[in-house]
Formats: sequence, C-alpha cells, structure tokens
Amino acid sequence: MEPRLYIIMREDLWDMNPGKGMAQAAHAQADFDTYAENRYTDDAFRSAHLQWCEDRNFGVTLVLTAPKSEWMQISLGVEHCGYVNDPTYPYRNYYGKVFTSSEDTCMWVFATTEQEVEHMQQYNLHK
Repeated sequence: MEPRLYIIMREDLWDMNPGKGMAQAAHAQADFDTYAENRYTDDAFRSAHLQWCEDRNFGVTLVLTAPKSEWMQISLGVEHCGYVNDPTYPYRNYYGKVFTSSEDTCMWVFATTEQEVEHMQQYNLHK
C-alpha cells in the first residue's frame, strides 16, 4: 500500500475562495512536514514517510472536502492527522471591509494503511 497525504478543506467557511484555499492547503503541507520531522524516531512512520516521498519532497496528495463538524469522525479513523489554524484568516464583509479571525481552515491526514485509505474514501474530492 502506498501512503497518501489527504488535505481536507472546510466546505463551511463562507469566504473561502480558491486563492485562500490554495494558501490554506500549503499551510497544511507545511504543518504535516513539521509533524513528520518530529516523528522520525518512529521507524514505522519514517519508513512510510520515505516511501511517500519517493525521491522527491512529496508524494501522492489528495484534496478532499468536509465541514468542520465531520473532522472528529475523520480523525477517529486514522493515526496521523492534524488541524490547521490560521490566526489571521481574512474575511470581507458585505461592505468590502476586511477583518481577520482565528479559524480552523483545513486538516491533514497521513494514511499509511489500507484501512485508513478505505476510511478516507467516504469523503469527496474538493472541487
């Protein structure tokens, strides 16, 4: 089984446009990279991460979508996951005024088993 990184974008943030979504997905990748660096004493994780990276700095990555209300259910079916919080997530109101808020924008899941990949198949690809 080939390990996979899933990035799950919130579908319930009303002001999440494609540009913000790409930035938040980049944040998720960076968060996962830090997580991976801190897990290299775990031989099983290290082996899975090296297999995922192949000869690059990344491997198979899929971007899915789910509301934040489903994130706990997602995390219960996997061993390695994390939430991404942007403390300065920008909103633009009806009048065009920009303000910021601390928001959980996406999460990542590193699936290393067939069971985890099967668990993630119930969630839709992000459009």
